[in-house]
Amino acid sequence: MQDHFAKIADPEHDERRRERRRTVFLQADVCRLDGSPIVHCAIQDTSRSGCKIICDEVDLVPDEILLSIRGLNETFVGRVMWRAEGSAGIQFLNGVSE
Repeated sequence: MQDHFAKIADPEHDERRRERRRTVFLQADVCRLDGSPIVHCAIQDTSRSGCKIICDEVDLVPDEILLSIRGLNETFVGRVMWRAEGSAGIQFLNGVSE
């Protein structure tokens, strides 16, 4: 019985992402869809379909956002898929190239 539970709790077994994640550390701004800034954040990892943001004020982040990456002049439309203390998972709604 213990082995069954160990397999369920295995993070690799529970992996749902189809695309490879890349570890990054990028400074970004979370903005409303009209472009007005809300909070600063850091992007911790990213893939073609989304990213994980780190933010002290994650409760201020609306469900749909513009994510503007500082210094790269790149902006992505995204949807919050999950929230945890200090972080959130963002699904990109516009195309992203690698």
